[in-house]
Amino acid sequence: MTLNDILRRAQGGQAVVNLAGRHGLTPEQAEAATSAMLPAFAVAFDRLRSRPEAFGALLTEVAGGGHEASFARGLGDAPADSAAARVFGPPEDVAKVVDQVAAASGVAPATIAAMLPEVASILLGGLSQAMADQGLSGALGDLAAAASAPGGLAAALGHADDSGGLLKTLGSIFGGSHRPASPEQAALVASVAALGAMFVAGVQASQASQASLAAIAQTLNPPPSI
Repeated sequence: MTLNDILRRAQGGQAVVNLAGRHGLTPEQAEAATSAMLPAFAVAFDRLRSRPEAFGALLTEVAGGGHEASFARGLGDAPADSAAARVFGPPEDVAKVVDQVAAASGVAPATIAAMLPEVASILLGGLSQAMADQGLSGALGDLAAAASAPGGLAAALGHADDSGGLLKTLGSIFGGSHRPASPEQAALVASVAALGAMFVAGVQASQASQASLAAIAQTLNPPPSI
């Protein structure tokens, strides 16, 4: 399951069509805009995995279920707050992403700025639904609780040594070398691994666009923590 798969499943398979109608775009323009957004989301989600507090906040956001209506029913149900800020950070960083996506897609920056929070909400709701489909909604809730507990996610996963502990833990999880100390920890590890496996765009970006996204990622500030 990739981010593109999630977007294609959203709103009964009509999410991109609905976005086009909502923002006065042709289907081709909406396709170009969302295809340019997905690699940006993939880079941002991957970046969050190295930031324990911000990643914990993202887990809490996904587990909370507030974005499930955006995925399931329609854009009119999208939360009023900016889901893009949870993924990309403060407004100045969201603006960098907007400019990059606009340049890559040919869609006006103002339209991209309006669409980005909506697509973010759809994807967050879709991540929650995809975890539920794998029988991991309970483990996702446990991860969110662990992120809010003393020591945060790094401690819950078995690495409370320093600020880089979560990154080391995630590296060992995805590399297959992590040894959970208990069934509870194993469930948390499985949930992180399942969620992280979805942080893939699922669409092809140009080499120039990927380079631009990588450069932007280096300058982004952490999104709001819990």
